[in-house]
Amino acid sequence: MSPPGEVAANEVFTRFLVHKRQFALTKGRVLPPALKPELNPETHRWETSTYRIDGLQAHGIWALGYQYVEDLPKGRRIRARGTSLAASVTDAGLHWDVNGEPYPRHADIIGWSVNDKDIRMMAATEIANKMSLEMDPRGG
Repeated sequence: MSPPGEVAANEVFTRFLVHKRQFALTKGRVLPPALKPELNPETHRWETSTYRIDGLQAHGIWALGYQYVEDLPKGRRIRARGTSLAASVTDAGLHWDVNGEPYPRHADIIGWSVNDKDIRMMAATEIANKMSLEMDPRGG
């Protein structure tokens, strides 16, 4: 079942983390680079890919990441995930684009500063500070 078209403030989202620089295991924290947006060549905007996870059990959330984020032949392995309320995004002055690509629960964080990397990093830090860290149950 797909979530509604609008992201509610109390809705939970997750960001799958594939690089060690995106989290600090010893501190149990998600780090700002985990939210770093990428410039989408099709939309010409900065975007951070996330998944809406309300109503899913832990195994279903991980399965989502393994299927749609991880790409082992290309060396892209999920190591952890960061989770927070959607309000952490809007509190940072950003917005949601519920686009359902590549999966109906996918949503991009948008509204990042176009020209100022420091402003993007400040917003990423604000969101990361509100996220909880969960390590991949497969270990490693």
